[in-house]
Amino acid sequence: MRYSVRGNEVRSENAAKPACSAGAWLLNWITQLDSRDTALDLGCGKLRYTVPLAIALRSVTAVDSSAQLDRTQKLFGIQTSIREYAAEYLPNVRVCALEETDWRREQFGVVLCSNVLSAIPSRSIRNQVVRTAYQRLANGGVFLLTTQYKNSHFAAWGSNPRASRYCDGFLVKTTHGVSFYALLDSTALVTLCRSSGLTIIEAGHAKEIAYVIATRGNRKIIQCARATCRS
Repeated sequence: MRYSVRGNEVRSENAAKPACSAGAWLLNWITQLDSRDTALDLGCGKLRYTVPLAIALRSVTAVDSSAQLDRTQKLFGIQTSIREYAAEYLPNVRVCALEETDWRREQFGVVLCSNVLSAIPSRSIRNQVVRTAYQRLANGGVFLLTTQYKNSHFAAWGSNPRASRYCDGFLVKTTHGVSFYALLDSTALVTLCRSSGLTIIEAGHAKEIAYVIATRGNRKIIQCARATCRS
């Protein structure tokens, strides 16, 4: 998505990280999911967690902006687009743009939204994202919301002339333009989830990751949801 902030265009697709930076904690969590489930990867980025989900589950719907899905970029060592890569190598993955409607009519046993909210410089749009996750989550399904809430760069931005405070994070000038990074801990994520009607199963921090595991409707205790591996 593109956002206009203080006369700058913030391109959230530039915040997407490659598959090689996938976190061990989240990868372990994915391996414990029920293989019969279907998943929505909301804000799939460079397919960092879409591929592990596709290996673990029956099917995955990967959703992101058209700007992210259609641009040519390096994915798993290949110059291609998200749509082209999935069509060629991921038979149980469907790729959809945010503005498309088919995926918005379905419900999923698993919804993942990883490191998406921290790239959005708008509280109202973050609320919309979590609300969408709630709407697409099947009753008793499991929702995992994560952000990277701290690292060495965040600590340095307070005195970096290329960084300026905005909202609950920083606008940072980079070689790719201007990026935004919100500093959202698990308390902030819990508040977002509860305001959308989600029931919290677990929340906390795993190394540099803040996370919330939640469910919808009649709470069904799902073993994989509570067995959140820490590494």
